[in-house]
Amino acid sequence: MTTAPIMPTQTPGQAPGYASGQMPVQTQEAMQAQMQDAMPMKMPMSAATPTPMRIPLQTAGLAAVPVAAPAAETQPEPRGEKKASRGHRKAAKKAEKAKKADTKRKKSSSSFKTAKQMIPYESMAESGACYLGDDRWSITMSISDVNYQISPEEHQMQILDGWAKWLNNFGEGSTVQIGIMTRILDSSAITEQIAMRTRDDGYDDLRQAENQIQHDKLSGLASNTRTDKFVTIAITEPDPERAMLTLNRIALDATSQLHGLDGCVARRMDRVQRLDLLAKYLRPGEESGFDERSFAASKLATKDYCCPWAIDTKDKRMLTLVSGQRETYHRTLWIREYPPELTDQLVSELSGIKANINVAIHLKPYDRGDGLELVKRTVAELDMQVMSQRRKNIKQNMPEDQMPHDLADAKEQADELLDSLQRSNERLLDSIVVIGVSDDDKALLDQHVKDVTAACRRLSCVPESLDYMQIEGLQAELPLGVQPLPMSRTLTTNSAAILIPFTTQEVFEPSGVFYGTNAQSGNPLVVDRRLRMNQNGFILGTTGSGKSASAKSEMTNIFLGSDDDIVIIDPEHEYGALCERFGGQAIRIAADSDQHINPMDVELGSDEGDPLRQKTSALIAMLSALLGGSDGLDPIEKSLMDRVALDLYRARVNAPEFTTPTLVDLAAALEATGEPEGHRLALALGQYTEGSSAGFAGRTNVSLDNRFVVFDVNGLDGEMKTFGMMVVLDQVWNRVIRNRRQRRRTWLYADEFHRFFSNPYASKTFLDIFKRARKWGLGVTGITQNIEELLINDDARLMLANADFLLLMNQNSTDADSLCDLLRLSAEQRAFFTGVQSGQGLLKSGAAYIPLDGRIRTDNPLYKLYSTKFGE
Repeated sequence: MTTAPIMPTQTPGQAPGYASGQMPVQTQEAMQAQMQDAMPMKMPMSAATPTPMRIPLQTAGLAAVPVAAPAAETQPEPRGEKKASRGHRKAAKKAEKAKKADTKRKKSSSSFKTAKQMIPYESMAESGACYLGDDRWSITMSISDVNYQISPEEHQMQILDGWAKWLNNFGEGSTVQIGIMTRILDSSAITEQIAMRTRDDGYDDLRQAENQIQHDKLSGLASNTRTDKFVTIAITEPDPERAMLTLNRIALDATSQLHGLDGCVARRMDRVQRLDLLAKYLRPGEESGFDERSFAASKLATKDYCCPWAIDTKDKRMLTLVSGQRETYHRTLWIREYPPELTDQLVSELSGIKANINVAIHLKPYDRGDGLELVKRTVAELDMQVMSQRRKNIKQNMPEDQMPHDLADAKEQADELLDSLQRSNERLLDSIVVIGVSDDDKALLDQHVKDVTAACRRLSCVPESLDYMQIEGLQAELPLGVQPLPMSRTLTTNSAAILIPFTTQEVFEPSGVFYGTNAQSGNPLVVDRRLRMNQNGFILGTTGSGKSASAKSEMTNIFLGSDDDIVIIDPEHEYGALCERFGGQAIRIAADSDQHINPMDVELGSDEGDPLRQKTSALIAMLSALLGGSDGLDPIEKSLMDRVALDLYRARVNAPEFTTPTLVDLAAALEATGEPEGHRLALALGQYTEGSSAGFAGRTNVSLDNRFVVFDVNGLDGEMKTFGMMVVLDQVWNRVIRNRRQRRRTWLYADEFHRFFSNPYASKTFLDIFKRARKWGLGVTGITQNIEELLINDDARLMLANADFLLLMNQNSTDADSLCDLLRLSAEQRAFFTGVQSGQGLLKSGAAYIPLDGRIRTDNPLYKLYSTKFGE
């Protein structure tokens, strides 16, 4: 366990605040009279803070990390001094402090004449770089969350260590502000955002049923919240050009280094994004309305797009932000006291409150030499106190080494800190945690403040209202890198690291598919697979886990919400009802079926390579699986087949009218070679051209142009089933080629896709399509319950490990263990797909793993369309 010595909290007397009064309302006319932003060379304004971090772990979980506490003053009063004199001195000191504080408040409150002047920056460049004054510059970067809370302890430590290393890059003169903004979202507004729009195409009743699912899942919650996280980095640099170069480098380094933390995505915010963010703080419920194209001609300053119309400061404990007819009450607190040992739950506890809450963590590193000198002075002062106490003990006939508990603890922690700083790469940091709470209702604001206070006290932290300093508190909340408050707490790198911002991931992409809700937060889980590196994925689960219903739900969302094509390989009669309801084309492939698919169909419009050679190669793979089993055809047979098939295609292409050859034509051409291998191959094909398995002998006689096509291969057995599934894959690829020319996306769902890996040729065919899918606008989804059989194949393991989308429904213990080993999942993550109800599981999107609750009501019309339960 790392300990942090007792360092004094820097709180000089009564801090300056604001006297009662109201900032003048700033009308639009007044705003237009203000100067446009420029890039001045010098401007007065204070800035904020950065930090390094790190944290050890205990056996049962994250170890509490000792945090520096205020130094204990242990100077006993002289015996015999009268109480009246002590009371007089205290009263005098209190009066003097009050007088000084009143003077500071008056001076401070008179420094801002308008609400706009309260926003602590001078100008903002189009790149988002902000000039704060006094040669201070800042940028803000949004950072995505990572699954810290449900990661195993070892992995949590890796995340913390990586976060600490990044923070440790910043030195004296630079600061880091970590911002966490939680906003209450109106459930009706969310459902409106993701609801399906009617198209008057005969399927609007299904869209209404899907919208009802969304409404049922979200309306049961009192509120939904969204938490956004940012880092604001500020530097000191008198030269504007050098400042821009430095900030650019910092942004690039942050993007790269933070990506190493479980794929955390850091994006630098430009001026539009930064002003929108400031507007969320200062004009709740409004957007900035800033537009670069119209800004130059507007004669407005950037602050005009984010500042409130007025700020009422009459209440010493609260601000009222006025914008139009809306008044928002805002209170800022700071964490005055930390426990001796602080856990990593602070951000999680605060962001989990259903309220509009801003958390700002300001961290400012000392120069290493200055920090070490400060600790040495503290140690020396404590040594003096110890010596003084010993002398008093001797005079009072007490044991010489008997020290007050606070003094003994302070001395021990200070010695440990000095030793740690001398032996490690740690820094000392000035820090402060500021918490802002907003609401349009005063009673609700008071309740939310109580909730924040309770959350802090559960972790043994003591929050305190910033009385008379609400303006400074609001400034410290803003993601600008400004910290004007006169208080700070000195921490070490290890102690500060525990204030890590990461908790749990959410995915809300309105253009995507609604999968249900986050099982932890209750927030909507909306994923757009098209936004990932590739669109391929897998849905895995035992019988009755809800995997088929989840797949059908995704298909339904895609069909009703886009113009994409959907093709399904159905070995178990699962999708007939859905196909019928969507007016799709169901193709039954079996020996006795009157619907035929020609394995030799070729798409000549491919713009990559020779389509005839590509088709011939695919055909040989299919026939190797059909005729050669797991061993395939021998080299001579492959060579002969390649030559004959290619000649057959070329002869048809060069004919006046192209007609696709069939397996019957191929068998005849092989026999016509007069070679023993040709005769043998022709005989082997005879069973599939004239015998009982001649389902693939003729030309294609069904339409494949429907948007929703289901290939029912339930009537095929053994090698014919593998061959049939490969033929379907080939037909799908022909369709993908056509759709690509039309810029149309295709989705392929292969149920029981583990069957492809029972044959090396089928496995290679599936893997080739899987690899090429992204470039050709194809999204492949494999669905299966046979995890153990699947994971035997190395290709299947590779695809699963690298998939950007996974839906893990309920698994048995053996399969769950295998998946955890392959995907490096924690016991906490495992719990979300073992022993859970149908429709629940763990969803992976990109690097994010999110607990899923996708259950729907049984009285919804789509339930019966999705359900595969007997009797339903």
